[in-house]
Amino acid sequence: MRILAALLFSLFIAGGANAQSGSGDTPSPSQSPSQSTSPSRSLSNAEAIQVISTEWNELVGWLLIGERVVASDVPPADCKSEAMNPQQFDFLLNAERAGLVTIRYWDDRGAFLKDKDYTNKEKIEFAVAGRLQKMTIIPTKEAQQEQVKLEIHNRTGCMSFKVGRYEINTVTENRSLRKGTTELAAVTVLYRVDYAPIYRQVYTAGKVKIDNMRKANVLLRFDPPRKRWHAIAFDAANAGEEIKPVNVPQAYKKVQ
Repeated sequence: MRILAALLFSLFIAGGANAQSGSGDTPSPSQSPSQSTSPSRSLSNAEAIQVISTEWNELVGWLLIGERVVASDVPPADCKSEAMNPQQFDFLLNAERAGLVTIRYWDDRGAFLKDKDYTNKEKIEFAVAGRLQKMTIIPTKEAQQEQVKLEIHNRTGCMSFKVGRYEINTVTENRSLRKGTTELAAVTVLYRVDYAPIYRQVYTAGKVKIDNMRKANVLLRFDPPRKRWHAIAFDAANAGEEIKPVNVPQAYKKVQ
């Protein structure tokens, strides 16, 4: 969903970029790739639950702070880059509504926003058109209470916070794959997540429906030097909704 694109996740795993699925002749796990025949290694359901649970419970989200501008044609901003995309600004607007950040527009360019309760879409249009220009994002004391780590790079930065507590309940599908010499596993899990306060408040402010009971397609890769599996990408949805394949196909396409 759109609001998730606004966060920079530090999962201790690779992949997970918010790109669209690969196209052309590159197969994805859902397309039964020919490279997947006769894999030499399989991942048990118990191992999958342990790996995913361990890595997801180390998830932190990054709240963009400092001096920022909005541009429509830029990739997602990190802690160092000043320009952020509209989706990230959308998240920050919801964070502002939730009382987690203060947005100060330079040269008082945001003064007209007090005239009425503009929607996020309208504010994004103002920003992209250059009407708002530069702004400074400041986390409130409430947000700082959830801070795990603070990174400052000149006049930009990020504040990290815990995403929540994950409990992986069931593996509903587990397929071994191989692409070239890389051993993979495509796993579908049902899980429960109790989101941390920042997530809950931003979702509520943005009127985003997200349940505690969810499901996910997870792509895992075996690391021969470390002799262990780790997740490289996942796509998730509420338990009763359809999972949209975005991150997993893109990560699979990049595997050598």
